[in-house]
Amino acid sequence: MTERVTSKILVVDDKKTNRELLSMLLLQADEGYKVVQADSGRAALDAVEREKPDIILLDVIMPDIDGFEVCQRLKKHEKHQSIPILFITAMNKPEDMVKCFSVGAADYISKPINPEEVKTRVKAHLRIKRAEEEKIQITNLETVKNMVVTYNHNMNQPLMAAITYLEILLSQNDPKDKKHLTLSKIKNELSKVTAILKKIDALQQLKRVDYVGNTQMIDLE
Repeated sequence: MTERVTSKILVVDDKKTNRELLSMLLLQADEGYKVVQADSGRAALDAVEREKPDIILLDVIMPDIDGFEVCQRLKKHEKHQSIPILFITAMNKPEDMVKCFSVGAADYISKPINPEEVKTRVKAHLRIKRAEEEKIQITNLETVKNMVVTYNHNMNQPLMAAITYLEILLSQNDPKDKKHLTLSKIKNELSKVTAILKKIDALQQLKRVDYVGNTQMIDLE
């Protein structure tokens, strides 16, 4: 049984009834969502910093900072750029829709809202966000793998040369000599390091197996 991923949703609207309606719909979706609310644009910006939501449902017309400006401000910051923003508004002219996307919104839902449409779009955008995050994780793992292989090669060569040099010195010294004993201990410690590097060298393959839908489980073998 796959463990459900809990997603945090920020609902922003200056009207309490609208916030409560959206919150109720999302909580009834049986997707394990956690819903937080903000009643203004300024409160939304504070909530994003504090709550770190996975997705934002944002009203456009608000008394202090409108939704367009909230979206623009969030998209200017790298740490918030990946949060999908869905505008929910009664504005339905083509130019309104164009403006929504031009400021960085991921989607646009017209009021009066259709409950199933809201749930479906939220779920879809959360799935897209998780897929993008997984791609980044895969890229990072592959980068680490390549770095490990490179460093392993760069370390292994001088270590093997040092061990060879020590073996030559040991062959030229009396086994009962204190110098021979010291050199032998150094050789043994370096041999332990090479053994570790050989194990690291085996961690060169990333294993990918189908997990759920298009997601993947990644581990190092």
